[in-house]
Amino acid sequence: MDPAPRVDGNGAGQVGQSRGCRVLHVIPVDAPADRVRRVQALLESIAHPGTEVAVTALPGGPQDLEYHVADHRALQLMLEQAHRWQRIYDAVVVACFYDPGLRELREVLDMPVVGVGLASMHVASLLGARFSVIVGRAKWIPRMADNAHVYGFTRRIASWRPLGVTVAQLHADPLGAYERIKEESRRAVAEDRAEVIVLGCAAMEDTAARLQRELGVPVVDPVVAGFKLAEMLGDLRCKLGLSTSKVYDYEPPPGTGPDPARVPGSAGGS
Repeated sequence: MDPAPRVDGNGAGQVGQSRGCRVLHVIPVDAPADRVRRVQALLESIAHPGTEVAVTALPGGPQDLEYHVADHRALQLMLEQAHRWQRIYDAVVVACFYDPGLRELREVLDMPVVGVGLASMHVASLLGARFSVIVGRAKWIPRMADNAHVYGFTRRIASWRPLGVTVAQLHADPLGAYERIKEESRRAVAEDRAEVIVLGCAAMEDTAARLQRELGVPVVDPVVAGFKLAEMLGDLRCKLGLSTSKVYDYEPPPGTGPDPARVPGSAGGS
């Protein structure tokens, strides 16, 4: 069940409020309930005291986002729920390394919206000079590399290392997938001089901690990176009124923008 809506109609908290932030983690596929529960437990275990965590999937959505055409259905379902999210949460995470809908959701939501791909690259860039991204299939690389270029991380990427497995295979054979991930990660460090490994899919569950111990280099889990960045941005929104800029790129469509009187920190705010 969703938390109670905010006391104001726009969903915006008041600057300096003492409550914890509310972060929504969106699995942008029709994920099974057991996966939703696992992610919920993981995020609750790493959240700061007072942070409220909600995890949702998209019932009726695509089974995975292997193919670009599936994005349209996922984006439609997310946009249909955006108005409700605005009334309840302080930050939203989209948990696919493709970062589907990131621009559109930032346009329509008056709160920070984080993609796990973007978050992972930011975190990795702070932990080492260059990083390698482990992905399921070579098909994934062009779009992810395009995103990395837009985000400004192209020069920081040592390599993209495909495993030759689909999202479905990652879920079906996690032990076999782990061995492939470990081998490609070892090669990335030894051959590509990667200092950090980034797991390039949210389906690479229960992998980062073990891999980090075995490799001796930082390993970034996109689910963790996305949530922690969103938690920080949500907290900044609650306490300081910092949120997504609404001029130029993320200017909302006419009639859908925030009421300036209800935006934290605005001239008309309380």
